[in-house]
Amino acid sequence: MNNYELLYNPKKPEGIENSKAYVVGGGLAGLAAAAFLVDDAGMPGKNITILEKAKDVGGSMDGARNEFGYLCRGEREMEPYMECLWYLFSKVPSLEHEGRTILDDIVEFNRDEPIHSECRVLVNCGQRYSKVHDYRFLPKDMADMQKFLHLPEKELEDKTVADFFDPSFFKSSCWVNFHSCLAFKTYHSALECRRYFQRFALEVRHEYLEGIIHTKYAEYDSMIYPLLKWLTDQGVKTVYDCSVYDIDMDAACNTAQGIHMRRSGNDEHIEMGPKDYVFVTNGSMTTNSAFGDNKTVAPTNRDTKDLGAFTLWMNLAKKNEKFGHPEKFIGQIDKTKWMSFMPTITDYPELVSRIEKMTGSKAGTGGAITILDSNWDMSFELHHNPFFHDQKPNEQVMWGYGLYGEKPGNYVKKPMCECTGDEIMTELLYHLGMLDIKDEVLKHSYISTCMMPYVTSQFMPRKTTDRPKNVPDGCTNIGFLGQYVEIPQDVVFTVEMSVRTGLEAVYKLTGVEKKVPEVYPSQYDIRYTVERMKKFAGKTAQEPLTEEDLPHVKLTDIANLKKTALHALNEIPPYYHMYLGRDQTVPLKESVLHPEAPVSKD
Repeated sequence: MNNYELLYNPKKPEGIENSKAYVVGGGLAGLAAAAFLVDDAGMPGKNITILEKAKDVGGSMDGARNEFGYLCRGEREMEPYMECLWYLFSKVPSLEHEGRTILDDIVEFNRDEPIHSECRVLVNCGQRYSKVHDYRFLPKDMADMQKFLHLPEKELEDKTVADFFDPSFFKSSCWVNFHSCLAFKTYHSALECRRYFQRFALEVRHEYLEGIIHTKYAEYDSMIYPLLKWLTDQGVKTVYDCSVYDIDMDAACNTAQGIHMRRSGNDEHIEMGPKDYVFVTNGSMTTNSAFGDNKTVAPTNRDTKDLGAFTLWMNLAKKNEKFGHPEKFIGQIDKTKWMSFMPTITDYPELVSRIEKMTGSKAGTGGAITILDSNWDMSFELHHNPFFHDQKPNEQVMWGYGLYGEKPGNYVKKPMCECTGDEIMTELLYHLGMLDIKDEVLKHSYISTCMMPYVTSQFMPRKTTDRPKNVPDGCTNIGFLGQYVEIPQDVVFTVEMSVRTGLEAVYKLTGVEKKVPEVYPSQYDIRYTVERMKKFAGKTAQEPLTEEDLPHVKLTDIANLKKTALHALNEIPPYYHMYLGRDQTVPLKESVLHPEAPVSKD
């Protein structure tokens, strides 16, 4: 992190007070864009309007109560090196502690309640998986992994993870811990998976979930609501029940000239001036989500008439290739959907108490637990109380999901996608070895379920050109936000991607004289490289490597090794320019001053 640039307060871009900004989508990406417009670019808040289709902001970062219990579609996994995310929340005032920020609250909470798991994977109806820490591969799988980590991205385009690995790889503890935590499947994008491996998966003690950051309350309560309040206090306006479906562009598709939207059922048009901006969230992973409960199956919504942000993206993509190819992500629901569930358990602490004893972790500190032999590939986690601001002392909440819910369950012989909340909870209790309390658990639980048809659509195989750039080539006043934007080296399905796209779009379009924080370069850190070698050799970080731990090299392989090494070295990007002036072309040139002093001859 470059504090010299990050903590610098730049001057307002000239004329910014005369510009207006329209932010399409009130998810975290849109809220972040609005925040950076106000606080970094100096645009008056009253000049910024968020256009939101739903009746509330937050997008996928939801969490709400109905008369029976809580509904929450997803969970976030955050870590310390999400530089843009934490930069944003270092600005937002805490609602609980005067003079403090949301970042301060989160740091303090994680110091007091750190996540540390010693029961990351369960098997055999309630046993800890003995090989969870053993990241050793079969020789062929090790060779495939080393090759995979160093291939050019061009060779990963439109390929799946399964195109590069044998079936044995997908039984390794490395894959078990990785895919269940991050929702990867074997048919997902090899390109995206490799970025994940480089960015996250091989970090220190990954299977202990150390470094995973959580919030005192659900992310909506802890992050979205304070951010919205701060923006509203700055004068930022939010228009609800407003669906933007198209944007007028000039002939070259460089300048946005107008916004078409449907507001409360009526078509409206916003004329944009030459100095105005539009920031477009061009897709949502929770599009067409549908809820179920104890007795009702959550339906799979396959209707494509109105796909919200995806519809807007499709209309823009028809205008120009540089806006990407949304069809690569939204045409295969059976490969992009899965179900989540959230039980609210009232006046029956026995279940949570048993799980705490089984795992050794008190509720809220154990992170996600995966059931290795679950046909549905289930994972779940316990939340602390209160996890919601209005949660009662006698209520406990959990959250879980199943990645392969199309298969029949091990105990409930039905696909998860055809199950009610009661049936899903019964299947979970079977895998925990706790069917003896099933009737009591179901009697005291409200179980909301959610089917999300597009929840991993951003993981589908693609080229780097299938998602639009943050600011497409030539564009003067339109930028793209969220999980369907191409940011070199960074990964989707993260809150960091949402915030980064907002920050980059604002900086690039308004001309803020401030550098964007680089994507955390863990793949270039020799410490992680050594850690990876030790992990794959079955060693802890404290144990030294020996000659036996090094890859076996045949003399006949030297030529290929040299080629691979050269490619790997040439793929490493240059270090940040150290030149401090505005003209950043200077460090790309041999000379710009043309001094008259002669060059010495010695």
